[in-house]
Amino acid sequence: MRRIIFILLTFLVIGRRLAGEQPVAEDELTTLKRDYADVLALQGTSKREILAIARILRAKPEVAIDQTAASGEYCFNSGLGTMVHFATQPERTPEDVVYEFDASGLIAAGLDPSRLKQLPERGQMTPGVWYFLPKGQQDPHHAHAMPSPTIAIAVNIK
Repeated sequence: MRRIIFILLTFLVIGRRLAGEQPVAEDELTTLKRDYADVLALQGTSKREILAIARILRAKPEVAIDQTAASGEYCFNSGLGTMVHFATQPERTPEDVVYEFDASGLIAAGLDPSRLKQLPERGQMTPGVWYFLPKGQQDPHHAHAMPSPTIAIAVNIK
């Protein structure tokens, strides 16, 4: 009789624990689906591309720079003065994606930066136009001075 009572109590406790854990698991699944809905909706090349980027970031997470406080963008700093910025709210800017490059090598090879427009304030770039930012001037996408001359171009995906 003691064994039967023990078994019933054990099933009751295990059943309550499992029932208690179920909402947590559902909440976690709901959160995951909400947080990753855009990624989960991707198909084909788009899906494979975002997974390739995720693998790069997983291998070297420090290349991801949070510039949201400075510019509302995330910066993928791939090194050698090469960065790509992604707007967190592309519907609010013509600068959905901004590419920035260290212009030192290009200037040494003959690029005349005076022929480029000066990099304007954030949100003022014309997509498809190259801009120049002299060394030591504040970059509106970083909110700090850049250590080298920089060229930049914006793309409006919409």
